[in-house]
Amino acid sequence: MVSKSISSLLNKYGSVTVVVYIWCIGIVIAMVVFNIQPLLEIMPWFKFTIGCNMFIFFLELYLDIRQSFTIRAFNYPNSNYHEIKYHIQNILGLINFSRTESTIGFIIECLVLYFGVLVGIYNINDYIWFYFGFNRTYEITRGMAYLLEISLISSLVRLPFEMYRIYIDQPSNEDSNNNNNPNNNPNNNKTPAGETNKTYDKFKNKDWIKQIIWDQIKMFLISLFVGLPLLTITLSLFYWQYPYQWFTIVIFVSIVALFFSDLYPSIAYLFNNFSVLEDCQLRNEISELSRKLNFPLHEIYTMDGSKRVSHSNAFLMGFWTSSFVLYDNLIKQLTTQEILAIIGHEIGHHKFMHNMKHLLIQLVFVGNFIYLFSSVVNLQVFYVGFGFDRVDVSVGLVLFSYLYSTFANLLRFVTNLIRREFEYAADAYAIENGLEMKKALVSMHGKGVYIKPDRFFSLYYYSHPTLMERLESINLIKKSLSSSSSSTNNNNNNNNNNNNNNNNNNNNNNNNNNNNNNNNNNDNDNDDNININNKKLD
Repeated sequence: MVSKSISSLLNKYGSVTVVVYIWCIGIVIAMVVFNIQPLLEIMPWFKFTIGCNMFIFFLELYLDIRQSFTIRAFNYPNSNYHEIKYHIQNILGLINFSRTESTIGFIIECLVLYFGVLVGIYNINDYIWFYFGFNRTYEITRGMAYLLEISLISSLVRLPFEMYRIYIDQPSNEDSNNNNNPNNNPNNNKTPAGETNKTYDKFKNKDWIKQIIWDQIKMFLISLFVGLPLLTITLSLFYWQYPYQWFTIVIFVSIVALFFSDLYPSIAYLFNNFSVLEDCQLRNEISELSRKLNFPLHEIYTMDGSKRVSHSNAFLMGFWTSSFVLYDNLIKQLTTQEILAIIGHEIGHHKFMHNMKHLLIQLVFVGNFIYLFSSVVNLQVFYVGFGFDRVDVSVGLVLFSYLYSTFANLLRFVTNLIRREFEYAADAYAIENGLEMKKALVSMHGKGVYIKPDRFFSLYYYSHPTLMERLESINLIKKSLSSSSSSTNNNNNNNNNNNNNNNNNNNNNNNNNNNNNNNNNNDNDNDDNININNKKLD
């Protein structure tokens, strides 16, 4: 009975999802039952933090090297090589850039921790507050100031890398022209000369610099007006000492997460232009598909995603009210039937409640972070290991973030496994409803359709399966559906044959009965005739 229940769960939710759910429940039970305080008091925190970050650094370095070798060694089709040559170079360049950024970031982190830069900033901050008359009774105010200073310095260090990363993903003029022409033939674009002007065209366009700076200002203001009050409440809850403190904070964070999940559209309006999809064939087709699949469609929007990124996308917006958002370059790049397949895929996410499940898993991970942090936040040895001479919640939050980033990367790998199963399930839902996912995926990937990433690299970094993996899954789903339909047809044919045989048997039985009745009647008639003759003789 138990084995049947487990197998049914695995078939319904997927093996990885069930294992992660069980693991999350185990984490919650372990947090409540086990006492890990003695272990935390003997932990060499500084060496442990450096060691964890070093492990992640070399792991990602190894994965990047594998990815570079895989892309270079792949046999690309000669007929399309000129078309994808510069796309491959961009991918390799992005890998090298990411590795350079990670190396510099790792070195800076080690130097900051080793030379006590955080301690120096804290002492300067302490001196300034004392100078203006704010003593240590203003713990929350001083703590918030320290966190803002660290956050601002970190943002300034990352800003050049972030600007270059956004610059790489900016659509070039050629990409825009290709997106505007849905009937574009890629074989007409083989001259490398046209490709070499991409970077030059980008440098001539100065609008992206203004856009990045303005976006950074808006994000800073949002974090200031939205994140500051939330962080203040969280710090206040940590400063107050009471039983099961961590559980109260987890409940607060969960409520905030549910609230902001539906507030995303209001924030997204600050960065992109949204407009209601005008009354056209595409809108009518999407509405009809939603009615067919019993999806509670609220509205259909288009977003000017092409001004920021070169890839196309579509997503479901809203937690309580469901609306579709289509990138403008998606509408230009895909046909109506292909867009309907993408919409069917998103409806599959809604039907299987993938967003809710993903949110619950994230809350478990956040609860894990809060529980572990609450275990070390008042531990004197934790601060002494990094050069601080007293306990402070704001300092502890910064130090623990350095340590927990290692586990966050590993948890991201687990989350990616779950989200990959979600994508497979949504693809299957679209295919089962007669939508052509394969053509839609190939059209969305564009030149990236020929790129086959390293398996371990994609498992670690990609939240979605690769194109090849999804196409293989689609072929298996179609094969399964065709075999099930053929078996159904065979069963129907067998039933029809059985019915025909039964009818023939019934007809034969009826004929036999009729013949018997006729024979009996004839016998009776003969008997009557004999009797009549006998009477005549009498």
